[in-house]
Amino acid sequence: MSHGDTVHDIAVIGAGPIGLFAAGELAKRGYDVIVFEEHPDIGNPSHCSGLFSTHIFEIVGNKGIAHPVKRADIIAPSGEKLSIGDSTVRGYVVDRVEFDRAMARTAVREGAEIHVKERTRKIHKNEITTTLGEYRARVIIGADGVNSLVRKSMGIPGPKLMGAVQVIAEYESEEIERVKIWVGDSIAPGFFAWLIPISDTLVKVGLGARTRAWEHLTNLLKRLNLQPLSIHGGAIPITQVERTWDSSRIIVGDAAGQVKATSGGGVYPGLRSAECAVQSVHRFLSEGASLRAYEQCWRKSVGKELKIATYLHGLYTRMTDADFNALIHDLNNDDVIRIINKFGDIDYPSRVAWRIFRRKPGLLKYTHIAARQKKF
Repeated sequence: MSHGDTVHDIAVIGAGPIGLFAAGELAKRGYDVIVFEEHPDIGNPSHCSGLFSTHIFEIVGNKGIAHPVKRADIIAPSGEKLSIGDSTVRGYVVDRVEFDRAMARTAVREGAEIHVKERTRKIHKNEITTTLGEYRARVIIGADGVNSLVRKSMGIPGPKLMGAVQVIAEYESEEIERVKIWVGDSIAPGFFAWLIPISDTLVKVGLGARTRAWEHLTNLLKRLNLQPLSIHGGAIPITQVERTWDSSRIIVGDAAGQVKATSGGGVYPGLRSAECAVQSVHRFLSEGASLRAYEQCWRKSVGKELKIATYLHGLYTRMTDADFNALIHDLNNDDVIRIINKFGDIDYPSRVAWRIFRRKPGLLKYTHIAARQKKF
């Protein structure tokens, strides 16, 4: 069904938090914004670990918060444990479904129109064909994930991806504000594994891996004597794409690879990039400015940190179990832990890394690992 001669100001493809934030902010400025979401329920299916940094809530307000996280145990293949954190809140575990739905409610209140269960099938310039009709928009924002149709319509190759899988399981958490992280090539080759309490009796356990993610997670679940209640899989971008704009289209979030390769977290850098998108689309529609400004803005805002994260990720994709054992042992001293507790930031790992290197220059020996050949 064609929607006549109506030309929307902005069409957002994908109703995840990044697309919904952009939609709401642009609708607030008075633009006619329409959002297309292929799934029938906002927030489902949820593939996210649900651990968000405090910075996210500085942007969007308190939405979907379940409980704070203050501490973490990082466990080497040898079993040695590096315990970090104190009484400071480092992040929050969120109900991701409620978080996304709260973002949708905000966008609707601002005037955005959301179409659920309407998959985008084709994009040609400013024309959008969905499973339910045909539309046109002056600007199209692709917030449609790692397999972005908008990105493909722009002729842009996708980011490099790493497979990830996660389960929910019953688990009696001794300390709900503490998460566990396992590192090691034998545990989660090329990434890491996590255990995040979502209540006193339920946890999310997952990992990323360069190959056979489910096999590696199954091994970890056996070690922990856990049975999955639900299983979700996905892909984590570990690089950014070469270009994120053209004459009338931009891509944001996972579609653009705006994800921290060190943690797999994409909500904070995606929101910061969406702020740039809002500014640039507004100037494009009101002044005729080029959308190139969007790319310049997000690369200045979060691009440097994302590049550093990609470099750090490249280091631990080359590390062996012996390397991880040695690194955790070297970090496991009071001076380093004090630095981590004072300066550690989920969204800006480089800030604490440089301080640790200055305090413990001997740790620079691990940067030589970058010269090794990658394992994938």
